[in-house]
Amino acid sequence: MADAAPPLLGLRAAPGAALARPLARGFAALCALTTGLIVLGALVRAHGAGLACPDWPLCFGELVPRMNLEVAFEWTHRLVAGTVSLLFVGLGAAALRDAELRPRVARLLAAGAALLALQVLLGALTVWHLLASWTVTSHLLVGNSFNACLLLLALALRDAAGGPQRTSFVAPGARAAIAVAAAVLALQLALGGLVSSSFAGMACPEWPRCNGGLWFPSLRGNVGLHLAHRWNAYLLLAGLAAAAFAARSSPALRTLAALALALGVAQTAAGVANVLLAIPVELTALHSALAALLVLTLTAALRAAFRKGSGLDL
Repeated sequence: MADAAPPLLGLRAAPGAALARPLARGFAALCALTTGLIVLGALVRAHGAGLACPDWPLCFGELVPRMNLEVAFEWTHRLVAGTVSLLFVGLGAAALRDAELRPRVARLLAAGAALLALQVLLGALTVWHLLASWTVTSHLLVGNSFNACLLLLALALRDAAGGPQRTSFVAPGARAAIAVAAAVLALQLALGGLVSSSFAGMACPEWPRCNGGLWFPSLRGNVGLHLAHRWNAYLLLAGLAAAAFAARSSPALRTLAALALALGVAQTAAGVANVLLAIPVELTALHSALAALLVLTLTAALRAAFRKGSGLDL
């Protein structure tokens, strides 16, 4: 009878690992859905539909209003946002019910819940304050932060499903380069939100110079805001190149850093095309999608750079 003990010990760990795998897939799918929601939000803005539903949480006082193109964009955006919220609550509750998974995800779930609540409030404030620049920009930043949190949850649960994960040393220079690139990206997102909400996208209708062949015709108003966004994009591209170079010898980082650089190049090209083609809707969607993917890629890179076993145990 003593031989029965080892199998029982093995069975004890099985429920958490078995639940972690589908939950990891669930949070990954929710991250993909939220990425689509971010792009849909950009399309709402591009179609001038941000106030197509002039009240919140209802639309013209109705749960399902009479539709036209603008109302359909805004109403669908709200519907998908509500779906994301409900799925997050359901997946989070399932993860917290398991005693083995709870320590791995509790903090990330708390952060995600706080970000989601703030995002819902900012969505309401965006309507109530008639698309004020600070609400639109904050909505963009918090939405991407929530999406990054979903990715971290998916990765944490993936690790829980697969058991102990091997880590590799990350050179301090690569770690610092990734962190700097992430900080510059956060600034670029904020500037992009301000450019969009201030209608400064065509303040410089030519590239690489601005307004009559000048590099810096003005540093004030929408022209200055546009130039800040444009030049910070160049700084971000340089930072991503430096990070890719610094991470070239790190197995944990080199693929993510190279992918981030490729996304940064594509994002810069989309930004230039937006100016030269007068911001077509299709490029607006692509620009937003690339930005969201870059946020996720650098989030994964930061996790790989700073996780335990990488040379800086946090």
